[in-house]
Amino acid sequence: MNSFDAVITLGMLFAVLTGFSTGLLRSAVTILTYLVAMPIAVAVLSIIGPHIAELPGSPFPPNGVLLFGLFLVTGVVLGRLARTMLDDAVGSEIGIGDRLAGALLGAIRAGLVVITLVLVFDQLVPMANQPQFLNGSRLRPLFSAAGQTGIRRLPPEVTMTIERLRRERRI
Repeated sequence: MNSFDAVITLGMLFAVLTGFSTGLLRSAVTILTYLVAMPIAVAVLSIIGPHIAELPGSPFPPNGVLLFGLFLVTGVVLGRLARTMLDDAVGSEIGIGDRLAGALLGAIRAGLVVITLVLVFDQLVPMANQPQFLNGSRLRPLFSAAGQTGIRRLPPEVTMTIERLRRERRI
């Protein structure tokens, strides 16, 4: 087991434990509130963004930091409100079924993040530039195979677009 495998294992364990402690319903409500928070943050940014002077010398795109801050604050506030409403509707006690389903959701979410990370390295980073922490990994081939299966299931137009972008950028 190399450092990549250890970090992935710890991340998956953390995701499962937090999913177990939170439960499926509260995790799902939180995900939904963040999905709602982004359009709200974009709308608020379009209103207040032109009135705020850009930060000089910022490495971020114009208003990028502001958008992230608005998204984070909106997501936290909406998430708290949604969880409070959920507690009022179903009670604050989290059942074992809800906890187990939350743990499963946590594992799936962490797995999808790792698959995406491995796919980025597989598809976009040339073999000569691959990071050393991926060498000798026992888990990378599993996540890579899962990612390749997902790539094969994409519509042909999407696959052609990915290949065109790779050729244009000489990846």
